[in-house]
Amino acid sequence: MLIGTPPLELPDPPLADGQIALRAWDETDVASLVEACNDPLTSRYTSVPIPYTPEDARRFIAFGRSSSALPLAVVRADDLSVVLGAAGLHAVSLTRRRCEVGYWTAPWARRAGVAGRALEIIAAWGLGPLGLERIDLYAEPENERSHQVAMGAGFRRGALVKSGIALRGRRYDVIRFTRLRAPTDEEK
Repeated sequence: MLIGTPPLELPDPPLADGQIALRAWDETDVASLVEACNDPLTSRYTSVPIPYTPEDARRFIAFGRSSSALPLAVVRADDLSVVLGAAGLHAVSLTRRRCEVGYWTAPWARRAGVAGRALEIIAAWGLGPLGLERIDLYAEPENERSHQVAMGAGFRRGALVKSGIALRGRRYDVIRFTRLRAPTDEEK
């Protein structure tokens, strides 16, 4: 983040589809964050600290948003206090009009379409009102469920990126998935 650069603005109106909504994290989410981030699958495929403590959650809530990151809580649309997961844009470059996206689903919300819905919502907002032209998503080769979610949300499978991410002192290969902004009628 550049000094003096304001954090990315929260979407207004908030992002939602009638079943889920994406909103800013707040102090009431600490217990849900701790429980979800201590789940073996969440910690396996994300960079959350192990173990994940209430202090980690509070630090994430306080400092997560910046000029290049917009982490959002995925919640039930009819009860914004029920955390279902997370979706966020990071490595955002408004000048280059690109970013990366990440997401996870809480164990109690898996296999209900939450990740796919959240990814579709945040990607459509990023490629629409935010003005991005490209969003990349990285998933480990064996994380087939994440591959399905990405492709279901309009991302195209790309190349294997050798040593593409570092987690807990190890490098991992990842597959890049990409979604591009659709050209307007004037651009066709």
